[in-house]
Amino acid sequence: MPLAWACRAAGHEVVFAGTPAIASVAVHTGLPTAVVGADLPPNSLTAPASTAATYGHQRFPPDWPLRPRRLNADQRALLDQLGRNSAAAAEAMVGDLISFARCWRPDVIVHDTASFAGPVAAAVLGLPNLRHLTGVGLRPMERRAGSQEPLPEYAALFDRLGVPPRLPPTLTIDPSPRSLRLPVDGMCLEQQFVPYNGSGAQPRWLLGARTRPRVCVSWGYSVLGAALALGRAAIMPCLAAIAGLVELDVEVVLLATTRHLMLLGDLPPAVRVVESTPLHLVLAHCDLIVHQAGDGTALTAMALGVPQLTVTSKPDPALTSDRLAAVGAAIHLPYRDVADDPNPSRLIGGAAEKMLADAAYRAAAGRLRREMAGQPTPAAVVPALCRLLERS
Repeated sequence: MPLAWACRAAGHEVVFAGTPAIASVAVHTGLPTAVVGADLPPNSLTAPASTAATYGHQRFPPDWPLRPRRLNADQRALLDQLGRNSAAAAEAMVGDLISFARCWRPDVIVHDTASFAGPVAAAVLGLPNLRHLTGVGLRPMERRAGSQEPLPEYAALFDRLGVPPRLPPTLTIDPSPRSLRLPVDGMCLEQQFVPYNGSGAQPRWLLGARTRPRVCVSWGYSVLGAALALGRAAIMPCLAAIAGLVELDVEVVLLATTRHLMLLGDLPPAVRVVESTPLHLVLAHCDLIVHQAGDGTALTAMALGVPQLTVTSKPDPALTSDRLAAVGAAIHLPYRDVADDPNPSRLIGGAAEKMLADAAYRAAAGRLRREMAGQPTPAAVVPALCRLLERS
């Protein structure tokens, strides 16, 4: 979103294209939106066994994209399945996307790592494609796990339209801090991460004086889908975090949507609920965040210099969390470790207490914040982006 607005402010035309579910959110950004394709039922509903396997997977080795040979067969199969999910989503929208692009006639197509429809449309129309990373490192979803070969389902999207697979992209934009960044294939531009968590009003009480540490608890949209397959097991870490934190001498702030609150049920009276409020407006006034390490949440916390306690269920958030822990800005608890612990609330609460008592975590988070602030802003990236695309 910040890059899109930087392009618009520089005089370029920008439009968001996505399925109805994406468009319903994108339309509130203030930029034009095109509805293309159809939404697929969530994978948690159509393939609950796959969701269960994701939550129950064996912990991936740290920095596994750099050492893919260390992955076992089950881990490779899980990564390939995530890629196939993206291929199915692309199949449901790529035809409409190409038709729209032929009418609107863009000069470049920007997409994230999981959106295979973007590079397919760019290849068909002979346009450059810009891959915008959404978090730390690269998720090589378009390739077979541990291989340079394209995933068959990714290649098939191109084959059906008579064009060769687009690997690598024309250009990658990476908003992650340099100390956590993984190398990407092809040409890359770094960009400062500017938090965008939607619109909303900031509660006035957040600005007031406080006498205790404030801890934010936030669980992303992925838990909503996982709950269809796993039931209460999907929200167990969030409930355990809340139960553990209320035992400490801290102020617990739960950032949630109405649907999250319906899943969580009755909460302890000491928990202060902030509903449907942009994360950065809340997190700027917190000393710690406990979350599932989604890309946007993790980068927002880094940009604000807030230490992170993460409970992860998927390989990509685990990769982010391991790299954050390696620089001292986080503690990472994999889902299986929490689920197997006889007292998960004590496990999470103990980790939070440790982080709040040790200033080294905040110092490490502060170093990440300063590092990110020194990277080029989206506005500074736009001219370089234009020059590179002119030469492509």
